[in-house]
Amino acid sequence: MFSPYTRFPFVSEYPDRMYVQKSPAYIEQVYSQDYMSSPQFYPTQDSYEMYENSNNSYSDFTFRPDVPPELSNNPVTANIVLFKELSAYPNYGNPSRNADILYTGTRGTWTFESPAFLFVPGNLRARIIIRAVLDDHINVPVNRYSARITINGNVVHNGRVPLQHGSPAGSMFTNWRELTFNIRNQRRVNSVTIENTSSTGPNDWIGFDWMELRVGPR
Repeated sequence: MFSPYTRFPFVSEYPDRMYVQKSPAYIEQVYSQDYMSSPQFYPTQDSYEMYENSNNSYSDFTFRPDVPPELSNNPVTANIVLFKELSAYPNYGNPSRNADILYTGTRGTWTFESPAFLFVPGNLRARIIIRAVLDDHINVPVNRYSARITINGNVVHNGRVPLQHGSPAGSMFTNWRELTFNIRNQRRVNSVTIENTSSTGPNDWIGFDWMELRVGPR
């Protein structure tokens, strides 16, 4: 009668061998009819297969210590943002779905009043960020759109604008672009004036989603 158990050698018996578990194997038990009047069931163990470990050492299966991280802990710097949402027209803005619009030949002025504690001339650097896009009139060439942008009386841009037609047409645009300009003469109340100087039709326009005044150390 076959033994109902499969014996596995201890590691101490074969220190240079490793055992890999294979798929479960079930050993068929055969008994003489003389000793068994009803079916008998015995627990079985999964079989294992031995492999020589002559090419690998123990160190091949150990993990190396983690590489130390490269960190820094620099002093913090204060950067303050004054945000202005633009909402005159109920469409196109992202995600507000509102925007300001300048048609050909029109102009607009927006102001940023800085809190008193921010107004320290000479110690801070200020920038204006304007989020803008062209209209969705794709039949009009983009090279015909232009603008004159003045900050605190200084012209910071005059000519073509690096913008594309808004898309998807007639809906919330997803291709707004940020235009950044340094403020050379920061004031307590800063003004931004934009004139649409495009050589386009009267119903063509440039859109503005929002503006920011960002202040930080020099």
